[in-house]
Amino acid sequence: MSEQRYAVIIAGGGTAGLSCALFLARADVTVAVFDTERSSLRRVSRLNNYLGFPEGISGNDLLDLSRRQAERFGAHVYASNIETAQRRDGRFVVTTAEGICSSDYLVIASNKRTDLATGLGLPLGGFGSKFVSVDAEGKTAVENCYAAGRITGLPSQAVISAGDGAKAAIALIQKIRGEYYVDHDT
Repeated sequence: MSEQRYAVIIAGGGTAGLSCALFLARADVTVAVFDTERSSLRRVSRLNNYLGFPEGISGNDLLDLSRRQAERFGAHVYASNIETAQRRDGRFVVTTAEGICSSDYLVIASNKRTDLATGLGLPLGGFGSKFVSVDAEGKTAVENCYAAGRITGLPSQAVISAGDGAKAAIALIQKIRGEYYVDHDT
């Protein structure tokens, strides 16, 4: 991959990251998700507490369906790990095995990527010192860097993480557009 530019780059393709990507893509915001499918949800054989699946669904199937839905609306999902993330000239520059990408905004949506947070200068806190502090919209202390899902200290529940990813996406869309935004189908 040669250098690609996106409005938003998301580190992590669990429910928080994919939900965030879905909402951003539906709003025509260019978004890339980097995910190596290490979400612990992939090891869950049956989720019975995720709304919309009365017979339950495996974590793997839920994430595969979520990825397909986000891609359907234009999200770019790469089966690659972000090796480094840094701020350069007001943008985020990430390196992957395939190359370099840049974005105006970064969302950390993987509780396994505390290295990205600390590399950007974000302190870790909470139980076990493994969580990133965010405001009500998901903003971190680093300008234009957001975090969503378990890495923010939320309970380890897929539906909660998905909602948190959607919340961060709506906040980003409103910031990018400079106006109130609602995503409803008609």
